[in-house]
Amino acid sequence: MPHITIKCYKGRSKEQLQKIADKIASCAAEEFELRKGAVSVSSEEVDKEQWSDIYHNEIYGNPDTLLVAPDYTVD
Repeated sequence: MPHITIKCYKGRSKEQLQKIADKIASCAAEEFELRKGAVSVSSEEVDKEQWSDIYHNEIYGNPDTLLVAPDYTVD
């Protein structure tokens, strides 16, 4: 605990994804006062055309769980 999923456009390098995952895991472990090995991070890359679904269903479609809102909108 916890498990964190990063959703982003396709095209990021494995190195970029690993670097951000390591930073997120370290931050979560520190803030939750856990050892880093207790945190897992995965990534899901989506096509740009699919981002509208993520935006409407998971970002603004679920406001009770949204902790940081983006400064953009998707039609």
